[in-house]
Amino acid sequence: MLILVSMDHSIMNKEKQHNIETLFPPCPEEPQESDCCGSGCSPCVFDIYRSQLLEWEKQCSDILSNAGCYSKTADIETKGPLISPIKFSPFQVLSVQQYTHNTFLYLFQAVRASSEPDQKSAVTEYKHVKRPLGISVGQHLVMRFSSDGNPNTVSTRAYTPISDLKSSNMGQFEVLIKLYENGKMSKYLKDMKKNDIVEWRGPCGNFTYIPNSYRHVLMLCAGTGIAPMYPIAKSITENDLDDTFVHMLFACRRFEDILLRNELQKLSLYWNFTAEIFLSQLESTTESQAHYGECVRKGRIDKGVVNERLAGKTLQQVFILICGTRSFNKDMINYVKQVGIPDNNIHLF
Repeated sequence: MLILVSMDHSIMNKEKQHNIETLFPPCPEEPQESDCCGSGCSPCVFDIYRSQLLEWEKQCSDILSNAGCYSKTADIETKGPLISPIKFSPFQVLSVQQYTHNTFLYLFQAVRASSEPDQKSAVTEYKHVKRPLGISVGQHLVMRFSSDGNPNTVSTRAYTPISDLKSSNMGQFEVLIKLYENGKMSKYLKDMKKNDIVEWRGPCGNFTYIPNSYRHVLMLCAGTGIAPMYPIAKSITENDLDDTFVHMLFACRRFEDILLRNELQKLSLYWNFTAEIFLSQLESTTESQAHYGECVRKGRIDKGVVNERLAGKTLQQVFILICGTRSFNKDMINYVKQVGIPDNNIHLF
């Protein structure tokens, strides 16, 4: 009888252990050498894997130490993430829209292979997967491609999604990309069409925003540098519990180069958002080209402009976000530091 009881306890312990293990989050998949493109991505897939593994081990340890607090029906995703910071995953192009003369808006949908490639056509069938992507505002994704199918000639580029949470929860994201005449990636993107399969990994980036942590957020951006700014500003203004003031200084060349123009106007309807657009190649003040309520200025964002926008503010309560060209970023960082903004209050995308 004692033996039977011992055996019953053994079975029960195994069942309990099994039930607990089902609560574990998916273990991060270790990348292969071929997953590293060797082009100096920051962060590298191996750096991300090491940090993910440490976090996974901590989560498992917490679950084991608090096993009694978890139920069998805990809402834990066991199917694996749709997108990973260390592994490239397939996404299908849903649409390509020309935004300005040299920028395009790309919409991607998460997919999974639904069948093996047909031996005759060598075509893989994909199905849409509509689950949350888990991308936070300010994070970026990395796209890769090989122009000739050779893994040794792979190129990667990082882009920041501008889509909202609703799209992300459906496994979709949008990126706004500027194409360059002689760019290798630009040629690939220019030829991209609906239903093409593209590989992405992410999200990457260490940006975090906590509502009401600062009184003011000053955004300094140029060109496609508006990409990370827009979703951040949108998340702040749409949060009724966030009383942070957001002021954007956006540098462009001409009226036709202004990106997300209609979106900025919609944000300007909120009480805590204002935007100023600086056009460096504006030959004359043509107010007829400015939309109603739009603040357009001739010139560049220089030291005087930055000083004026920060005048009278408690610098410890100002958070600076910067994104643009290398020279633009360098100038903006110098300007805000000269005013006295602490290093911890500056984030460069």
